[in-house]
Amino acid sequence: MTRRLSHGYVALAHAVTPKGWRGVLRGDFRKAGLAVPLRVGVAVTLVFVAGGVFGHRDVAGFAALGALVSAFCRPDPYPVRAGRLAVLGIGITAAIGIGAVLGATGSGVVVSTLVISLLAGAAAYLMWALHIVGPGAVVFVFGAVGGQAFAHDAGDVVRAVTVTAAGAVLGAVAALAPWLLQKLRRADGTTQPETARREPLRVTLTRAPHRALLARSARITVAGAVAAAAAMGLGLDHPMWAAMGAVAAMQGVGYHVTVHRGVQRLLGNVGGGVLAAGLLALPLGYWGAVVAIIVFQVAAEVASTVNYALTSLAVTPMALLLTGLGSGLAPGAAVDRVFDTAVGIVVGIGVAAITISGAEVEHLRRGAAAV
Repeated sequence: MTRRLSHGYVALAHAVTPKGWRGVLRGDFRKAGLAVPLRVGVAVTLVFVAGGVFGHRDVAGFAALGALVSAFCRPDPYPVRAGRLAVLGIGITAAIGIGAVLGATGSGVVVSTLVISLLAGAAAYLMWALHIVGPGAVVFVFGAVGGQAFAHDAGDVVRAVTVTAAGAVLGAVAALAPWLLQKLRRADGTTQPETARREPLRVTLTRAPHRALLARSARITVAGAVAAAAAMGLGLDHPMWAAMGAVAAMQGVGYHVTVHRGVQRLLGNVGGGVLAAGLLALPLGYWGAVVAIIVFQVAAEVASTVNYALTSLAVTPMALLLTGLGSGLAPGAAVDRVFDTAVGIVVGIGVAAITISGAEVEHLRRGAAAV
């Protein structure tokens, strides 16, 4: 116990030192690309246009979340990417379905918080076990929270799940478009050897370090639940936003990354909150909000390889506008978002500090001694 307290003290001390924050604002714009962000933008645009034209504006946001699978697996070769995208599509559809069931059954805040926190841990486990790169488990949590707020009966559950699945299919097609087009152009029937080695997903899962991943996913579950409880205790109106803040901070690898992501997310939320408040005060209507969401989504994808603070700067107004499509939000919701996120980040860093490994503590000590 004494050693654990000592480790926690070292970790928390690191979080408030200049060294712990070093590099938070550093970015490399040479890593920015446009191909993937534009494909994500096209997929999201198509589902929003379909929702607007065919009179399903209230569920278009769920289709957009399904289409967001196109933002995952960017470094993967196309043959490898296909299987992982299928898992992601099923996962985000299931997450929104779980949230919708919670809403339709009138589940209380305690049950909802526990279920969605467990979902966050399970989603993080899946990402790590399958080596999936992308926005992370926080997307699953956001979808579940949205599904809960939307659904009031079984019909709402079916609609939310159906459009999410359709959006996920479209997102997967967008992500694989260059590869699929290449296959279609081989009209002469010749085949080319695959340059990427495809390992079956079950083999990847079998080889995963399950004990370590279970411990990490349990930390995320605990952090999400504690963050939501803390937000409720402080009288904040959107406790699950706090849970998302904790999950987003902790889905990185290592304590130092958790601190960095937490600080970057908070800075991005402050700036993004200002943008969101201004936009929520305008009478944008459905199409105006859709244009803004698409612009911010593409900007977030461009920034995702540059700096997480910039990504969060774009994600914050995008997420609030997306939430407001179905229920409407006042400008004050942007302020709530900042406070809820701050609570979640503090809790996430705290849980990460308490559960830090001895090896990470030694790494922090060596780094501090080198200054």
